[in-house]
Formats: sequence, C-alpha cells, structure tokens
Amino acid sequence: MIEKIIHCIKLYSGVLGVLFLWTFILIGMYNTGLGLIDDRPISSLGVNHESRFLFTWGLIGSALLFTTFAYYIKDAFHTNQKFVVYFLIGQVGQVVAAIVPYGQNNPYRIIHTVAAFILAFSLPFLIYEFAKSQKRDRSKQIFTRSVYFELLLFSVGIGLFIFTSGIAPLGQALPAIGFHIWIFIVTYYALTDEQHPLK
Repeated sequence: MIEKIIHCIKLYSGVLGVLFLWTFILIGMYNTGLGLIDDRPISSLGVNHESRFLFTWGLIGSALLFTTFAYYIKDAFHTNQKFVVYFLIGQVGQVVAAIVPYGQNNPYRIIHTVAAFILAFSLPFLIYEFAKSQKRDRSKQIFTRSVYFELLLFSVGIGLFIFTSGIAPLGQALPAIGFHIWIFIVTYYALTDEQHPLK
C-alpha cells in the first residue's frame, strides 16, 4: 500500500508541480495587479512584498516536484543521461531565479536574469532528449511533435521578451507553458502505456 502511494506521488509529481507553481504565481499576479500584458515581467513578483513569498516558494516547491518527476520518468521511460542533466540544469536555474530577486536596484539582478534564461533554454533540450530516447513509433511521434511545439513557444516567448515592450509576462510564460503541457502528455502516457502502468 505504501509503495503504491509513493509510486502515485512520483507519477503525479510533475502535474502537482505545474498546479503548485501556477497557483502561487497566479495568486501573486492577482495580489499585485500584474497581467500577461504588462510592462512588468513575472520576475517582478519576487520583489513585491505582496507576492515575494508566493513567487519564491512557488518556484522552489515546483522545482522539487519537477525534479522528482524527472527521476521517475527517467526510469519509467528509459531516457538517456543527457535528459536528466538538462532537466537538473533548468531546475537549478529556477531555484536560483527564485532566491535572487529581480529588482531594479539589485546588483545581483543579472544573476536572476541569467538563471531564468538557463531555465528557458533547458526546456527544448530536455524535451528533445526525452523524445530521442523513445523507441516505439507511436509515442516517439507524439513526443517529437512536443519538441517542435516547445521550440515554437520558446522562440515566440523569447522574442516577445527581448524585442517588444508591454508584454513581458506573456513572453516569460510561453516557454514554461509548452513544458507544462509536455508534463501532462508524459504523465498521460505513463498511465496508459502498457509498459508503464500505475501499479
């Protein structure tokens, strides 16, 4: 019974991470009046007293859940080592971005920015390595399409963030949204695939 509960927690850790992160972020956005179309980036939640706690612990808590998920699917789907490396690099970036504030007058703001970009750039790489590890045609095709979808959202998101003004939150959110949709897809396959049943 305990083994089954632990297995279930590991299986759903990615989905829990997505829900945990967006619950904290959306409450923080509501508290500060931040919208997806806004001059302020989502990172600004980390320096506002009404959202600092939510932003920091939303990112840290979800990073722990995502890391648990990474190790679960590494074993369940027999991924290569590069997948885990890219995944962990991204989650370290997320934790650093959570701890180091983004504020205008913060001398360490560059660290936050670099950490956030490391997280964003890790996502297409880890999704690609996961897809490359899959052997069967049906699942490989779905996961390969997930790579292209993430690359599209990543490119649009980074482009919006760097080259436009007034829509920074949307630019930051897009790469994460592609990653989070991928998590739901992988979780679905872990549940339905006869090779990876919930036992």
